[in-house]
Amino acid sequence: MKETPNKPHWQLDIVSDLVIDSKWAEGLEGLGGFSHIIVLFWFDRVTEKDVPLKVHPMHKEDLPVTGLFATRTPNRPNRIGLTVVKLLRREGSVLKVTGLDALEGTPVLDIKPYLRSGELVPDATEPAWAQETQRESAKSSAILQEIYRRLLRTYGPQHWWPADEPFEVMIGAILTQSTAWSNVEKAISNLKKADAMSPPALRQLSLKELAALLRPSGYYTVKARKLKALVDWLEYHNDDLSRLSAEDTDRLRQERLGVYGVGDETADSILLYAIGKPVFVIDAYTRRMIDRVGPYLLPSSSRAESRKTRDKPYADYQGFFVQNLQPDVAVFNEYHALLVRHGKQTCSKVPLCPGCCLLDICKHGMASMGENRQS
Repeated sequence: MKETPNKPHWQLDIVSDLVIDSKWAEGLEGLGGFSHIIVLFWFDRVTEKDVPLKVHPMHKEDLPVTGLFATRTPNRPNRIGLTVVKLLRREGSVLKVTGLDALEGTPVLDIKPYLRSGELVPDATEPAWAQETQRESAKSSAILQEIYRRLLRTYGPQHWWPADEPFEVMIGAILTQSTAWSNVEKAISNLKKADAMSPPALRQLSLKELAALLRPSGYYTVKARKLKALVDWLEYHNDDLSRLSAEDTDRLRQERLGVYGVGDETADSILLYAIGKPVFVIDAYTRRMIDRVGPYLLPSSSRAESRKTRDKPYADYQGFFVQNLQPDVAVFNEYHALLVRHGKQTCSKVPLCPGCCLLDICKHGMASMGENRQS
């Protein structure tokens, strides 16, 4: 499998390649007449030796512990995965599909056509937790889409990221750490005046020279080391930013997180805004909005026992967005930019709830207005 999503989700529109051994190519004849196919694959990345017989479905600790055969956990005695995907076309021994919830390089065991009359079971039943999970997923998706529509209607397109080209986006993503954007603009202006807005030019500057140019952004010595680490990483990729867009998203993210000075938010900002990957950026504004709209939105996590959303890790916030929205670079770009605008203008540390476009769907806002009416 190639070009598969970095996070499994049946709604993904990412195009994946099912590469079939050429000796089986003749057996693919006639498959093009089906809109969907069933793919069986092997969870080859699962390394656990001990298989627990009871688990929390989808690793959500708010769901009841149940037998593993009543879940779709990949950690099972025979690690066989099954998914239904949309077949776009066949190119020789390669099948182009969407909706594949597997990682790149996953071994394919078998392919079967999806028969609408044979697969649908009108009277099928499910346990209560499964039905509730599906209802919550639909509710979360609807809420996120409504928030996006309201923010866009209120603030309009934000035209992010404010930069002339992708490398400038990368620089800005690092320099904006722990400072206001106005200070970043001053530092970038210094780099442009010094004709140092390219990876080779930054490599030629000494650490001291680079730090002096970055002084307006604060923590300039540390940020100079971070930019040096960035261009060293780009040199590994021959400074070819256009080539990065064709690389596997998950692998790129892990590489970026391994570079000095790059955390989750910075890595994802670079992936989304500079490289054009459909990853959702989580920052303080996004966390604050989710915390206030409703703690019920985020699932519980084994890494965060508390039900308070501020105790949740970055991945939980990000997962909430990517699992409930279609992966669209333009939408993720605009959505994040709108959240930043909303967080600065309305949903600040001391929120301006009256007149907020999200007031009637915000748990914090409604409670705040109720308290104001009582006082």
